Amino acid sequence: MAGVKEKHTVLTSDGAQDYILERKNVKNINLRVKPDCTIYVSAPNRVSVREIESFIRSRSRYIRRATEYFRTRPKTERTELKYVSGEKIKLLGTDVEIKVVQDTSEYSERAGSNLYIHVKDKDDEERRKKLFSVWLDEICREIFTEVMHDVYEKFSEYSLMFPQLKLRTMTSRWGSCHPYKKIITLNRRLIEAPRHCIEQVVAHEFCHFVHPDHSKDFYALLQRIYPEWRYSKAVLESLVVL
Repeated sequence: MAGVKEKHTVLTSDGAQDYILERKNVKNINLRVKPDCTIYVSAPNRVSVREIESFIRSRSRYIRRATEYFRTRPKTERTELKYVSGEKIKLLGTDVEIKVVQDTSEYSERAGSNLYIHVKDKDDEERRKKLFSVWLDEICREIFTEVMHDVYEKFSEYSLMFPQLKLRTMTSRWGSCHPYKKIITLNRRLIEAPRHCIEQVVAHEFCHFVHPDHSKDFYALLQRIYPEWRYSKAVLESLVVL
C-alpha cells in the first residue's frame, strides 16, 4: 500500500543493514542515508523486495561512506548572524572567524581563517551586514563560476552553451535551472559546504540541460558524470541546515 513504511533487514557486504521501505508513486528506486544514519528507501509498488535489496547491496559503498561521515560530523543548528567579532561562518566546509575593524574605509576581506569587516561605525549592525553580504556575493560568484566551468567540461559531448549564473538565498532548494533560458541559479548557502558538494549540485543542474526532468535517463547521466553524487548530497544535507 502506498505511503506505508516498513522496516526490513538486508544482508550486505558490510553485514546486516536495517532499512525503512516506503512504497510511493515514483518511477525508480531511491535510497537516502539520513543524518541519523537511517537508511530510507522509496520504491514503486511494482518492484519486488528482492530487486530493492539487490539495489541496496549495489549502494553499499555509498551507505558506508555516508554513515561514517554522519557519525563523525553531526548536524548542527543554524543560528542567526549578528556580524560581530568572534562569530564564525562556514566557507567551503571550514570555519572562518569574523573580526570587525573600525576604519575610515568600508569593505570586507578574508585573510587566512579570518574575515575582516572594515566599517566606520562598529555599532552599525545593518552596515556590517551589508558589507558582509557584498563580500559573500563576490566570493559566491567567483567560486561558483569556477566550479561551473570545471563541471561544464564534463558535458563537452553535448555542445551546451555555458549558462548564466544567478544567486539566491533559498530555504528549500540548493539550485534550479532554466534549460531554455540557459540560466543556473545557485543557493548562496552552498558556499558553506565543501567544494565537492557544490560540484554535485552544479552537475545536477547541468544534467537538466540534457534531460529537463528526473527520469531514469537523467539519473543515469548524473551517475556517469558525477558518480559520487549521492555521497556529496548526503554530506551537503548534513552540514548545511536550510
